[in-house]
Amino acid sequence: MATGSNCVITNGLQLSSCVNNVPGIEGLWVLTSTGSTADFESITYDGDGLVSSVSGATGLGLEFKKVDVVRNSSAALNEEVSVNLEALGFTFNTSLLFTIPGLDQINGTNLYEEIVKNTASYWIVKLKTGKYFLAGADGGMFISAASIASGSLPGDLQAYTINLTSNSTISVPQMDITTTLSAFLAGSNISIDRE
Repeated sequence: MATGSNCVITNGLQLSSCVNNVPGIEGLWVLTSTGSTADFESITYDGDGLVSSVSGATGLGLEFKKVDVVRNSSAALNEEVSVNLEALGFTFNTSLLFTIPGLDQINGTNLYEEIVKNTASYWIVKLKTGKYFLAGADGGMFISAASIASGSLPGDLQAYTINLTSNSTISVPQMDITTTLSAFLAGSNISIDRE
């Protein structure tokens, strides 16, 4: 094991900034609106392809709402690339899978229904490495599967499992966030529920 890092693959790349040797998703936020649409006015990329800023139109009431993920659930952000050899084209097929608790019935159910009904949702995904990604940046993500699980005994888990997907011309872009998500969104006409 290399000195100064707690997450090393023996035959491969050293993963810096891993948390307790467990890479994975740390936080999720979905773009919501008090208006009729939850969409960006603009997304700006820097020379390295990182998202350097986002903005929303005034009056839409845009907010990135924090999505609480069920502990020890299989939350994952995956991407596969489809290659069209004849046209030399690429499609990036991205999927986002997570489970949210339904213990708080009203808020959990409302959030679940809003996500499922949204035909183009946009997500900020924070990995445990501290890196942020904007899933659905190129056209949004749509629901591919959703399920509800609950038991009959008091204390049984009630949870909503959601799988979103997108077909994009670009890979999921990393966001150029050097301090906090709140600071990144300052002046963008988009608020954040909580970090």
